[in-house]
Amino acid sequence: MRSNYIRGASVTCSASQAEIQAMLAAAGATGIRFASERGKTRITFRSGGRHFLLALPAASSDLPRAQESARRGWRQLSALIRAKLDAVDAGITTFDEEFLASMVMPGGTTVFRAVAPGIAAACAATGPVPPAAPGALPAASP
Repeated sequence: MRSNYIRGASVTCSASQAEIQAMLAAAGATGIRFASERGKTRITFRSGGRHFLLALPAASSDLPRAQESARRGWRQLSALIRAKLDAVDAGITTFDEEFLASMVMPGGTTVFRAVAPGIAAACAATGPVPPAAPGALPAASP
């Protein structure tokens, strides 16, 4: 995946959105939609029979600051998606692994929103997880 971004250049929101749409479509995503609601911008799409939701935080109420923040947010989201899809293309990970937190579950919430409270509660109950020993690998996942 290539980007036309040049350090210091001002990339418009629509240019970043077009790049995101093209990258997701090239990766097989369908139903790609961009929507704004209550100050948040959301991207929804389908892939592999699953629905995904990505969101950008609300922009500042100061218009010039909001415009720059929006440009930066879209540019960063484009870079993030590009990195995830590059890792998928390289066989380092799978699409579902990279976008798992953004996968929409029955009921409309994302996997992240569904599991975050349980993870926080488990960490609070057991304390921080100790670091792995040098060279130790985590248990294999299914």
